[in-house]
Amino acid sequence: MVKREIISKKVNLIRHHLDRIYLKSNISLEEFLNNEDERDIICHNLFVVLQYIIDICSHIISDEGFEEPVFLSDMANILVKEKVVRKELERPLKDMIGLRNIIAHQYGDIDFKIIYKIAKNDIKDVYCSRSHFLTAFCSN
Repeated sequence: MVKREIISKKVNLIRHHLDRIYLKSNISLEEFLNNEDERDIICHNLFVVLQYIIDICSHIISDEGFEEPVFLSDMANILVKEKVVRKELERPLKDMIGLRNIIAHQYGDIDFKIIYKIAKNDIKDVYCSRSHFLTAFCSN
């Protein structure tokens, strides 16, 4: 059985880190590319958000006894198959997992223009996933 308090706590932490990204992303692309501190703050908070999303997915899969994923990206397929996550969130969830892996394992190869675009425009997918998990597992 999925523990609501665990999901709820992680969802609230996601919100905190998303807010940090939002506050720091109100700069131009040029400012972002030329300011290492801004890049580090946004990348770090983005990594933390993505890691919490992976933790939530892993928690749900484990506690519900779903098939074990071979790769982290398999979690999206499993959660869609088990009707935990809507089909339209599968691709964004896989993309989030992939981005987390890039940030975690290839920091020197990060395309900061893509990070900037995500921080400015694509963060809504993370908000949507956060809301979905909160509604699915934390409501009474």
